[in-house]
Amino acid sequence: MKSAILCIGTEITTGLVKDINAHFLAFNLTAVGLSPKLVLFVPDQKETITKTLQFIFEDEEIQSIFITGGLGPTQDDLTREILAEVIGKKLCFMPEQWDNIIRFYQKIRNTLPPENNKKQAFIPEGSLLLENPLGTAPGFVSDFKDKKIFVIPGVPKETEYFWPIIKTHLPSNDNQFYRSEMIKICGVGESQFETELQPFLSSLPDTLQSAYLPFFGEVWFYLYSYQKNHQVIQSAENIIKKIKEVWKSFLFSQWGNTLEQACGKLLREKRLTIATAESCSGGLLSHRLTNIPGSSAYFYRGYVVYSNQAKIDTVGVPSSLIAEYGAVSEEVARALAEGVREKSHTDIGIGITGIAGPSGGSKQKPVGLVYIGISNFQHTQVKKHLFSGDREVIKMLSTQSALTQLFLQLQRGINDER
Repeated sequence: MKSAILCIGTEITTGLVKDINAHFLAFNLTAVGLSPKLVLFVPDQKETITKTLQFIFEDEEIQSIFITGGLGPTQDDLTREILAEVIGKKLCFMPEQWDNIIRFYQKIRNTLPPENNKKQAFIPEGSLLLENPLGTAPGFVSDFKDKKIFVIPGVPKETEYFWPIIKTHLPSNDNQFYRSEMIKICGVGESQFETELQPFLSSLPDTLQSAYLPFFGEVWFYLYSYQKNHQVIQSAENIIKKIKEVWKSFLFSQWGNTLEQACGKLLREKRLTIATAESCSGGLLSHRLTNIPGSSAYFYRGYVVYSNQAKIDTVGVPSSLIAEYGAVSEEVARALAEGVREKSHTDIGIGITGIAGPSGGSKQKPVGLVYIGISNFQHTQVKKHLFSGDREVIKMLSTQSALTQLFLQLQRGINDER
């Protein structure tokens, strides 16, 4: 059984607004076994919406349709009217929904709603009204050609609100989509990982397929099938278990969904503390580490030492070192890591220095050159990287590499022997 997602809004198709709803719905639909066959975006144009709906209704594999957007009170909000026309139903006024709109306006704005809001109290005949306490546009559920149609507002928070309600109305599905546990590793390239996984995957049944997703130096891996049964699940779980055992040193997903979560959990478990001194990453590493609830247990402080003088004054990098080797060098990265650890009295110090661009590079030191140092009570390790991409990408890759380097150290060597 397949589903389809249709997001309606000119602001999305013109790039004015970044879509969130399709991602949210696709993830949650897959989790309940209703893998989307189609994810479509259309502008607020009657002809385009009509043709798209007709196209979806003709697909016999699709039994559930999820539509977001176009439910507002203005003239360009056309979803309810067009859907009613396509499925051959008249629009019916729902007095209880108009009362909801009036109460919403009185509570939030201390006034009565404009007359054009009344269009939001109409839904196609025979549809099930889904009330919306977060806004004036309700959702509704319709049936057509043995398909269930779920129509909900396009405001992301409202789309998320409706999901638990939608789940109670989903059709039963005996042949669901299956996705295994997601494995996430770091410190190994996608090509190498895929090559070394082949012996594990050679015994896969025909109904199971593998998938790889590279993400800023990470590799995500999972198995999936369009047939969910005991044999499929058992085969997938056995293979995933073997892969996790072999790749344990690189596997961060057993500690957290993100690298910063994984590092945070390991720091907490080992009762280690950390401080950072960042140049080209501009505090992004500190931001990511402190995004984790409870990070105050292990994160002591973070410095943004952007200028040479800040490096000297804040964490004690010798000026002679910068003069001899330059601010972007292995030696300065080492001094940053050791300096911030000593000044902060922490177990670990991380120093990052590099050239994020687009200017500032040279033939000897091009844009994207980054040195990352990690100092602990055993030793200091500095790694050299040459990243490509714009300024934002280089900053992100710098922090990804720092977290990868930290995670691998925490997994392999740093213990409580101070």
